[in-house]
Amino acid sequence: MSHSVINTTAAIKFQNGTVGNRTSPAPCPGITPAEWMEIQLPTIALSFTMITAQVFNLIIFALWRNKEPYIFLHICLAVASLLAGLSVASSIPLRFVARTPVNIFVNQLLGIALLLYAHSASILANFAISLDRWLSVEFAIWYRTTISQRKALLVGIISTFVLPLVLAVPKFVVYWEDMTWTPCTGLKHFSPKGIGAEISEAMIGPIYLPLLFLSQMRILVIATRHQLRRYQHAQRPAGVGPVAVLPVCLVVGIVWSSFLGSMAIVFLGLISHVPRYLQSMLVQHSIIRVSVSSGRLTLYITFIQHCASPVIYLFFWHNYRNAVLRFVRQLRAVVAPHPGLAMHPIISNQPKRR
Repeated sequence: MSHSVINTTAAIKFQNGTVGNRTSPAPCPGITPAEWMEIQLPTIALSFTMITAQVFNLIIFALWRNKEPYIFLHICLAVASLLAGLSVASSIPLRFVARTPVNIFVNQLLGIALLLYAHSASILANFAISLDRWLSVEFAIWYRTTISQRKALLVGIISTFVLPLVLAVPKFVVYWEDMTWTPCTGLKHFSPKGIGAEISEAMIGPIYLPLLFLSQMRILVIATRHQLRRYQHAQRPAGVGPVAVLPVCLVVGIVWSSFLGSMAIVFLGLISHVPRYLQSMLVQHSIIRVSVSSGRLTLYITFIQHCASPVIYLFFWHNYRNAVLRFVRQLRAVVAPHPGLAMHPIISNQPKRR
C-alpha cells in the first residue's frame, strides 16, 4: 500500500516538473508487475467482460421473437451496463495521458461522471423491472391488459436514462471540483461533503434499494400464497368441489418463468450495490477509514451485475436460449457455410443423358 502512495506522489511531482523556464509534462514511469496485477489486469478483464456480455445481450434481444413488454426494460438495463463497461474501458488508455486541463476534464467525464451515471441508470432500470413484475402480480388483469411494448419502452427510457440524467447532472455541476484524478496510477476519487451532497447521492441510487427489496418481498409473498393454494387444492379429497383460485394466481402460474429471471437480475443488482453504498456512508460519517485497495474491491463488486446477466438469462429464460441457438445457427451459416453446397454440382431438373 505504501508503495502505491509513493509512486503516486512521485508521478505528480514528475508530471509537474519544470524544464528550464517552462512546465513540461513528463511521461509516466514504468508500471511494475504488482501494479499491473492490481490495477491494469482487473480493469481490462472487467471492461472486456462487461462490454462483451451486454453486446451479446443486445444481439440476443434483437433476435428474440414476440417480445413481452418487460423485455424492453431489460434492454434498457443492458444499455446502462454497456455504458458502465465503456466507462471502465476508457480509463485504460486515459490513465497514462499527460495532466492537462483537457485530459483532466475527459478523465472526470468518462471515468467518474459516466460511471456514476451508468450505476444510477442500472439501479433505476432494476427498479423499473421490479415495479413491472410487482404490478403484473398485484394487479394482474388490469396491468396485463394495459401494458404494451411501446409503453414499456417509454417507461424504460425515462426511468433508465432521463431520470438519472436529471438527478445526476446538478450534482456533477455543483461538485465538479471535488472530482480528483491521479495520472499514471489512474486513481479517481469523488466524495463531496455536506448535507446537499448526501441528499443528491441518495437520490441517484441508494433511496431505491429498499424499494427494490420491498417489491421483491411482496412478489415472493404472492408466489408463496399461490403455491400454498395449489398444494391445498391437490390435497383435497376426491369428489369435493375445487378450491376457488384468484385470477391473479392464474396469471402468476402462466408467467412465473419470467419472474425468476427478472428477480435474479434485480437481486443481483441489489446485492452488488450494498457494499459500496454501505462503505461510502461509513466513510462520510468518519466511522471507518478505507484503503485504496478496499475501495477498489467494493467498486469491482458493483461490476458483477454488468457481467452476469447473460448467465442468468440463459439459466431462467427458455426464449433467451432459443434466441441464442438462432444466433449460433446464423453465425455458423456466415462463418462456415455447409461444405456440401460447394462440393456438389448444381442439381438440374433435366433428365440425365444416356
